[in-house]
Amino acid sequence: MDLVCYHRQELERQLRQIQIEWNNKVNHFSGYHLKVEQLLKDYIIQNLFEFQKEIEHKIKLVTYDYQIEAIK
Repeated sequence: MDLVCYHRQELERQLRQIQIEWNNKVNHFSGYHLKVEQLLKDYIIQNLFEFQKEIEHKIKLVTYDYQIEAIK
């Protein structure tokens, strides 16, 4: 279970890093408007489902690997 927690924490760390990078890019982008931000958020939310499925798949693989190792 520690392995699953480790991978979850790593994914959360990556998410925080991406959010920081996003905020830095947005803050330095001249001519940036809230409408553009909303359009980007809408696009991301629409495509988030696929990303969520990919993460869930990776978690299942890690869990299965952990269970196989625990059985050995």
